[in-house]
Amino acid sequence: MSCNSERGVSALLLAMLLGLTVGCFRPGQLVTQPAISISLTSASTSLTIGQSTTIDATVYDLSKKGVTWSLSPLSFGTLTNQKFDPTTLTASALYTAPAGVLTPTTVTITATSITNPNIAKSVSFHFSPITVSLQDLDLGIPFAPQTLSPGNPINLLSFVSNDLLALGVTWSLSPASGAGSLNVGILPTIATYMAPSSISAPTTVTITATSNADPNVVANAQITILPSGGGPNVVTLNVDGGPVPGQVHGNGAFTSVTICNHNSTTSCQTVDGILVDTGSYGLRILKSQIPFLNLSPETDPLGNTLENCAKFPDGSFLWGAVAQADVYMGGEAATSATGMPIQLIGSTPSIVPEGCSSSGVFSTNTAQLLGANGILGIGPEPTDCTLSGVNYCDGTNQPTPPDVYYLCPSTGCKITDSPALISALLQVANPIPLFPSDRNGVIIQLPAITGPQPSVMGTMTFGIGTESNNSFAAATVITLDAHNLFTTVFDGQNITSSVIASGSDAILFPDSLPACSVHTDFYCPASTANLTATMQGATQGSSAVNFNVDNADALFSSNGQDAVLGTLGGPVPNSSSCQGSTPCAFVWGLPFFYGRTVFEAIDGQSPVFGTPNAPWWAF
Repeated sequence: MSCNSERGVSALLLAMLLGLTVGCFRPGQLVTQPAISISLTSASTSLTIGQSTTIDATVYDLSKKGVTWSLSPLSFGTLTNQKFDPTTLTASALYTAPAGVLTPTTVTITATSITNPNIAKSVSFHFSPITVSLQDLDLGIPFAPQTLSPGNPINLLSFVSNDLLALGVTWSLSPASGAGSLNVGILPTIATYMAPSSISAPTTVTITATSNADPNVVANAQITILPSGGGPNVVTLNVDGGPVPGQVHGNGAFTSVTICNHNSTTSCQTVDGILVDTGSYGLRILKSQIPFLNLSPETDPLGNTLENCAKFPDGSFLWGAVAQADVYMGGEAATSATGMPIQLIGSTPSIVPEGCSSSGVFSTNTAQLLGANGILGIGPEPTDCTLSGVNYCDGTNQPTPPDVYYLCPSTGCKITDSPALISALLQVANPIPLFPSDRNGVIIQLPAITGPQPSVMGTMTFGIGTESNNSFAAATVITLDAHNLFTTVFDGQNITSSVIASGSDAILFPDSLPACSVHTDFYCPASTANLTATMQGATQGSSAVNFNVDNADALFSSNGQDAVLGTLGGPVPNSSSCQGSTPCAFVWGLPFFYGRTVFEAIDGQSPVFGTPNAPWWAF
C-alpha cells in the first residue's frame, strides 16, 4: 500500500478511528487527533406555533462525550427527548414551539460539545403573530405562481394580520432591473407589476411584500413572463431535478401549488416541487411541507379518520388522511362548498392495512423517498376511484370497494382492516374539473431536446378550447376504453394496458433489451436502440411513435446533474402477464412529452368542438 494513494489515506483515517497502527508512519511523525465538529439538521425547516421538530446532531468527537442542548430564550418552547448514541456519534433533541406568541421571537437551539465547550452549532426558527399574504386583485383569489405575456400587468393586494400599528408592507422586485416594473399605488397595500414589452426567453421575477413591523415575515409572488401564450390558466412545468438538495430526480416535471385552509384567503402556503402526473388522480401533499396550515382530516360520525391509499406500479404507496382545502394554480381556483379533498401524507410511520401495503412494499412518505414534495394527479378522471365515468368506491356500482379508502379509529388502523365505501364528494379529487371554466382538460408542452441536460421549462395550460391560448390544434386523438387504457402495438404484441403518464421517469415497455447492472430498473443497450410503437385508441385514433433508448447507467453517470433524459427506458415493474411471461403494460412516461404538445380531455366535462366524448389523449 502506498502512503500517497487515496486508498492509503482512507485506510489510514479508518485505522486512526479504530485506534490501530499501520506501517506508513515514519519515526518522528506527529499524529494529531482530528478536530471536534458538530453538524445540525432539522426535520422541518419552518415551524409554526405549537409544532414540534427533531433536531439531529452529528458529533465528530473521538472521546464520544456528545453534546449538551440549550434553548434561547429559555422559556420559549421546550427541549425534550435528548439522546446521544456513542456508537454512531449522533445526538438528537425534540423541540416543541409554544402554543402562542405575542411578539416576534427568534428561538435558537444550540448543541455544545461536552469535550470542548467552545465548539457549538445552532439552528434557529422565527415565530411571529404577524402574517403577510397576497391576493391577485384582478381575480379576487389568493395569489399562486402564474404566467404573463409580455406587456401585461398584474395587480397584487397585500393583507397583514396582527399588525397592531398598521405599519403595512414594503414592496420589492427581483431582479430589480430588466424584468419589468413594480409600482405601488396610492394605497400602499396595492402594487402593480408590468411585464416587459418583449422578451426572447421565459423570464421569472419575484415580487416580495415585507412586513414593516417584522422584516422576517414576507410573502412572495412568483411570475414567469412567457414570450407568448401566458395567462391565468397557464403555469410553468420545470424538469429540474426536484426539490431535494443533493438529489437529482431524473425526468420529473414539477410545478407549484398554493393550498389554503378551506374558506380562507389568507391562511395559505405555496409549495413547489410538486410532481405532475397524468397517470394518477388528485393532489397528494407531504404534511411537512404545509406547517402553517391547519387542515383537519375528514372523520365519520363515530370519529374514525378517513385514510387514503395510493399504490404505484413499482410497489410503493402513499398513505394519508383525507382533508378539505382550497387549491389554487395560476389564476385557477379548485374549491367547492366543502372544499377540495386532498391527501395529507405524514412522515411518522403508521400501521397500514395489508390491502394497501401488500406486506412487502414501501411507503414514500418523505421528500427524500418520493423525490418530490407531493404529487399532482391530473389524469382524465375527476377522482381517484373513477374510471370512464364509473365510481368504484361510492357503492353505486359494486358493493365491495377496492383498496383505496379506509376508516380508522383514533388509535390507528390495523393491518387486517378492510376498505370502506366513500361518497364521491370525499374522494381525493383531480383539481381541474373543479375550476370555474377551464375545466375540461389540460395541455402539456415541453420543448424538444437533443441530449441530456440539467433542466428545461415547459407549460401546463388548463382548459381546451376555452380561451384564446388553449385552442385545439390539429392532433391525433387516442380514445380510451372503460379502464382509461388504449393499445400499443409493439414488437408483434398488442399491449392493451397502455397509458400516458408524465409522472413516470421513463418509457416502460416489454422488450429483450439488457437490464442495467447498476440501475437495474432500466434498460442498458450496448448502443442506442431505435424503436417504433403504434398507439391505437379504443374507438378512434392511430399513430406511430418513434423513440430511442440509451444505456441508463451511462446516462446517470455522465455528470450526475442531468435531470432531462429523453432516451430513458425500462421494463414495467410488477406487471401482470398477458402473453406468456411478457408484461402486458406500456407506459409512455415523460420522455414521450419532450418536443410535443399533448392534450388530455377529462371525463364528464364539456366536449371539445370537433372531437369525441372524453376521456381521450391527443398529440
